Amino acid sequence: MKRQLLLVVFLLSFTQIGFSQEVTVSAEVTLRSDQSYSIIGKFNEKTLLYRDKGTEFEVQAFNNDLLGLSWTKALELDKKRPEVIDVWGKDDYFYVVYKFKQKGNSIIKVHKYNEAANLVDSTNIVDYGKRFYSPAPEIILSQDKKKVLLYHTEYFTKIEVAVFDLDKMELLWEKEFTPTDMNFGADFHQMLVDNDGGMHMVLNRENDRAKKDKPHYFEFIYQPAGEEKAPINSVFLEGKLSYDAYFKIDNLNKTIIGGGMYSEKNKGRTQGYYYLNLSYLNPKNKSLAFREFDQAFKEQLVDKKVKTEKGLFDVGIQDIVIRTDGGAIIICEQLKDFERAAAATNTTTTARGYYSSRENGRYAVDHYYEDLFLFSIHPDGEHHWQEILHKKQFSQDDDAAFSSFFLAKTSKSLRLIYNDEIRNENTVSEYIIKGNGEFDRNSILNTASQELRLRFRESMQVAANEILVPSERKSRLKLVRLSF
Repeated sequence: MKRQLLLVVFLLSFTQIGFSQEVTVSAEVTLRSDQSYSIIGKFNEKTLLYRDKGTEFEVQAFNNDLLGLSWTKALELDKKRPEVIDVWGKDDYFYVVYKFKQKGNSIIKVHKYNEAANLVDSTNIVDYGKRFYSPAPEIILSQDKKKVLLYHTEYFTKIEVAVFDLDKMELLWEKEFTPTDMNFGADFHQMLVDNDGGMHMVLNRENDRAKKDKPHYFEFIYQPAGEEKAPINSVFLEGKLSYDAYFKIDNLNKTIIGGGMYSEKNKGRTQGYYYLNLSYLNPKNKSLAFREFDQAFKEQLVDKKVKTEKGLFDVGIQDIVIRTDGGAIIICEQLKDFERAAAATNTTTTARGYYSSRENGRYAVDHYYEDLFLFSIHPDGEHHWQEILHKKQFSQDDDAAFSSFFLAKTSKSLRLIYNDEIRNENTVSEYIIKGNGEFDRNSILNTASQELRLRFRESMQVAANEILVPSERKSRLKLVRLSF
């Protein structure tokens, strides 16, 4: 959950000259013993904030202008060691999913609250029974946030899945899966749930060049709600290996949209991207297309001194945006973490560094998050456009908390918002990308004298034209609202 906190608020508002963004900065708040924090959302002009204090859980409501605190309410959960797994808002309600013990049984429960944080409904989702350890399932929400899928693995072979309907507050189905010859660490890739409550498990099979007699393929296990059988569909990558891949559900067209980068021989380098459009109702309807990176594109993306004949490396897929026509925009980023031995006399490095138990020596980590590159693909797999968006971010021993970008979506464009540099005095910029690939780059604000360090990856879009960004510096938090 995102760590965002607001207790006492005094606002400083200013509009950047020459740009349409309005930036509102709250007064700083000292972070204390709270274990986690998250903004639930906006409800009737109030912003609800969830706070987890380990043994106490509460929700606070703030005015629309964030000038004051309207109320604070404690959430009453079951007494037997409750642990909140996730909290989110949808329409006029918000939901809290947590686990607790009852007579030795591990139980997952959901509470439904209205905008005033009054309990509306409550029920158990799953009873895992008595176990040696208490399962902590992963939670996946459908696109419309009306279905929630919970899954966890038992002994790295069996996968237990349950899908819950939040509107009806009832369990749709639950089932155990043991895929054939599955190596969980190597094969499991992703879990998805559609708006109808269907599960989509993606397995990454035989992705190893050493197994020349077993070509690489993705296996899709589809479990529709209300049906016993789980159809399995395989998509082979035509002799190529997968360097990276990411999938989403297109609920409008009932398809799985996948974007990835492929390798010919060495999984450490990628020669191009691929696009998959697979109907999960009729798997015979699919589009699979590959496109090799051209040399001019590679030279523009990396330093000309770096040899790219064998492909690109230190790149990854960060997101996929599904187009209204069923196509997709694949968003990739150059990124790498470099671990190095820290000097023994260095006393300024933060406590977030890594340690080697083997050598009992201290290690520091350098984080590089650099250029973004985007590919737009038509539903049939035909290449539409590609763009490179330049940025250069470097930080040390901070888990890259202030790096990368936040993606804000509007009806007309995409906004990629990021820190130009990872330092105390910094410029925040954005790329605005239109549907045809044209883009503009703007400077939004300068953090000089503002004492801001913005964590864009933990931001939340609360309206079509508004996002909230947490800023954390020296254990002090501010909330920054960007309106455009």
